[in-house]
Amino acid sequence: MATPDITIYGAGIFGLSIGFEILKRGFKVKIVDISKPGFGASGGLLGALAPHTPDNWNEKKEFQLSSLLMQQKFWNEVYAISGVDVEYSKNGRIIPLNDDRAVKLSLGRTESAKKLWKGFASWETINKIDKNWYVPSPTGLYSYDTMSAQLNPRKACKSLELAVKKLGATIEENINNRVDKNGLEIWATGHQGLNTLSKEFNKLIGDGVKGQAALLTLDRRNHPQLFTDGIHIIPQQNNLVAIGSTSETIWTHEQTDTRLDQIIQKAKQLCPALINSEIKERWSGIRPRVKGRSPLLGPHPSKENIFIANGGFKIGIGLAPKIAEVTANFILNQQDMIPKRFTPAHVLSLI
Repeated sequence: MATPDITIYGAGIFGLSIGFEILKRGFKVKIVDISKPGFGASGGLLGALAPHTPDNWNEKKEFQLSSLLMQQKFWNEVYAISGVDVEYSKNGRIIPLNDDRAVKLSLGRTESAKKLWKGFASWETINKIDKNWYVPSPTGLYSYDTMSAQLNPRKACKSLELAVKKLGATIEENINNRVDKNGLEIWATGHQGLNTLSKEFNKLIGDGVKGQAALLTLDRRNHPQLFTDGIHIIPQQNNLVAIGSTSETIWTHEQTDTRLDQIIQKAKQLCPALINSEIKERWSGIRPRVKGRSPLLGPHPSKENIFIANGGFKIGIGLAPKIAEVTANFILNQQDMIPKRFTPAHVLSLI
């Protein structure tokens, strides 16, 4: 392969998605990773594509909505090239309403969703649930949105990896050092990249937050996600349900531990269908979180020809199609569609 037009550092969901979008437009790409594609936080278990609530609307919520609406088309395109199905499905999400305030908020979101979600999905308040798939609600009421979807994160990363290779990209694995050279670079380097930026500017731009999750054996495919008391319970294919995750700002190692045991126990207490399920797999990873929790997207504040795409945190897969489109438009077409609050320069100005 000839010298690439663009080098992407980081083969997680952001790096691979951006590479895919740029390659589709006819440019050459090389992707470099310190490990291997999808090995870090992007290769988790949950794969939740859940929207922000349709109230207190802002540009971050609008950006995420646009990306969620792109998901099916995006993954169909990837699948057509790679041949790997990411198991995308859109079955909605149910959340118990614990008190009168929650009920009032849910009722209000029904109307705001009609306007803000532009008719693509709805937010309802319901009292009838599947007795074989539920979590208790003190009020007997639940919110149910039809926007939420899910996919298999590992298959998403594998599908993208194969697709970018078939489109002509090279992927270099286990490369620990960046090589200074002429040419455009995209840094999609996860929590390690946020640590590097924080040291460079002597400000806490972002950090890594440990998350732990598990796969349990139970067939509830084509059922909605459940979300209660901070726990996501997400039916997947192959007779599995993903549960998680923790958000640990203080951690000493990257392996799973007793905090995951507590999540599993709590999930089984909250969801009767899970009581007799067995643990298929345990997982932990370090997710990149930018201060302020918006993604970091835009030109490096002090270096030329470097673009940063980082900070997906809990919603990286949901943001990936839009991140890829906006990044490609900025770099290739000089079309700036980046929300101001996402840009590194703006984030630095607030710290």
